[in-house]
Amino acid sequence: MLHSLRFSKRLVGACLTTLLAGHATWAQVRPGYYSTFEAPVAAGTYAVEGAGTGLCLGCLVVNPERAVDDNLDSYAVIQNTLGVVGGGVSLKMNLSGIAAQGYRAGVVVSTGSLLNASTLATLTLRTYLNGTLQQELSGSDALVSSTLLIDSRYNLEFGATKAFNQVEIVVGGLANAVNTLRVLYAYGVPGAQQPVRGVGYISRSAQPAAGDYVVTTNGGSPVAVCVGTGVVNPENTVDKDLSNYATMTTVAGVNSCSAALQVKLEGTAPAGYQAGFMVGNNSVVDVNVLNELQLTTYLDGVVQESRRGAGLLQLTALPDQRYQVSFRSTKAFNRVELEQKALVSALNTLQVYYGFGVEPRFFHDLTPVLSNFAAPQRGTEYQESASGLLCLGCGSSNPQKAADNVFAAGDYASVRFPLSTLLTYRLKLRLNGAGGAGNRAGVVLRTNDGVLNASVLQNIRINTYSGSSGNQLVESASGTGLLDLGLINDNRHEVAFLTKHAFDWVEVELTGGVGLFSDARIYYAFAEDPHPAFPAIIGPALPPSEARIGQGGTAASGMALDVFPNPTGNAKAAHVQLAQLPATGSRLLMFNTLGQVVRHVAVPERSGELPVAGLGSGLYQVVLVDGQGKRLATQALVVTAP
Repeated sequence: MLHSLRFSKRLVGACLTTLLAGHATWAQVRPGYYSTFEAPVAAGTYAVEGAGTGLCLGCLVVNPERAVDDNLDSYAVIQNTLGVVGGGVSLKMNLSGIAAQGYRAGVVVSTGSLLNASTLATLTLRTYLNGTLQQELSGSDALVSSTLLIDSRYNLEFGATKAFNQVEIVVGGLANAVNTLRVLYAYGVPGAQQPVRGVGYISRSAQPAAGDYVVTTNGGSPVAVCVGTGVVNPENTVDKDLSNYATMTTVAGVNSCSAALQVKLEGTAPAGYQAGFMVGNNSVVDVNVLNELQLTTYLDGVVQESRRGAGLLQLTALPDQRYQVSFRSTKAFNRVELEQKALVSALNTLQVYYGFGVEPRFFHDLTPVLSNFAAPQRGTEYQESASGLLCLGCGSSNPQKAADNVFAAGDYASVRFPLSTLLTYRLKLRLNGAGGAGNRAGVVLRTNDGVLNASVLQNIRINTYSGSSGNQLVESASGTGLLDLGLINDNRHEVAFLTKHAFDWVEVELTGGVGLFSDARIYYAFAEDPHPAFPAIIGPALPPSEARIGQGGTAASGMALDVFPNPTGNAKAAHVQLAQLPATGSRLLMFNTLGQVVRHVAVPERSGELPVAGLGSGLYQVVLVDGQGKRLATQALVVTAP
């Protein structure tokens, strides 16, 4: 079996604090925590318990200490030989530190077979803080991500809304659904750091009027059977309530049936803004759904541009069981339209909350770490290798252009494969900085026809390495483990995966076959912060004086906001002091890094208190709003849970 991690867990911490000579920045500075102990049999590093109230004959954990030792390739084995409904067994693993709210909590496991929906339903993930239960999710929950790694292992993880330093996996439920589960280690790594406010426009109106939305249906031909196709409650997508939705339904008929919903935005989004919709369907939305969706932008009623399919659109799961589907625009727009074609089995009912045009920083890291060197040298900034059968006509040229600091459309490394060659080409690129645990690691590339589908992704592998020479393999992902982050322009794609460990190099492997890469182009490698959440507040750009309130706590209105103690320490509440008496109906809102309101209190006087007991450690935003919801002031607050 190919091992994706070739180094001791003791090196993980070292990778987080070592910078290569000449490196300037980090894409992510927060540390990752792992079930890492040099003395794994010590009391408290792990716990094995029975789970549930039913019988679980033959349930046991073999070598549990191997899930908390300093070898990432060793594993504990959970046996559930004769488990029945209600019975099971669990393995709880301590982490090397406290992971803050917003971190990704997960385990790396292997079953020897695919984890499908039925087997995932028999697994449960739990987080704890010093023995106190924080969160519990089923493996089949929409918020749990199950990613197949390159070596038949899986990441099972979710975004934590509370701080934690222990992760537990429970195997139980249906008889013999999971007989043997290998547990390699648990982790808590940084997730997205989400600002509270975003600049942009959404389909929101205090009093929706005719023309704010348009519904169209298409039967393809007079003989199409499209009964039931349409949009119910479309007005919900243009009112002030962002929690209600329209329901878009399509029915697979004799010919193509489709439903489309077009909405008006509050203002005009400039070119480069992300255009899309907030959607959901109370369950997991499969990425294959993108094949039947099309987004179109308009400016004053004139079509600007359209995107269709998984190769062109982005589908991102958000913490509240919603998804955003969008693309990066190249033209200004003030209306967006979502069209859904008939789906045979994946999904035929979609909840549509609202349309948006939002600044790109919520979808792309604007300060990533790149492979951008002034004079890249073979061996030190880039490395090439290949393996496979003798290949006549295969070749590469200008590999240094994937490591230089020129980003013109014509500046790239070129790889050529004949039609049926099964050669594997590798280009390893050093980053001009360090990628952190939790970053997305990837490359920007272009294939023959510019479209990345599932079959093409199966022939792409992304590897990360650590060390000045890049000789320590850290992680790998390919196929469904990769994320196509969308089309940039001129048919270039960002292909990446979410990491769990720090890294210094990114390598792309391309395997030829059926002409997939007869003209492949590799532009550069990157490490970037993920941005899976959505801003809690969206509105037009603020005046410069108000835009500074994140640092100074003062808005354009002159309202000042002071929060103390900050950090909170052992305090059970944060005291808020205002410079003047607030308007009637004013409230204090407290947002976490996922953009969720975790505390809210009325503030009729110049002072108030926000309870912080029960909140996880981390960064929060305290926002003062008036009775109409207008933001008056804000201040960052660091909560340090006792």
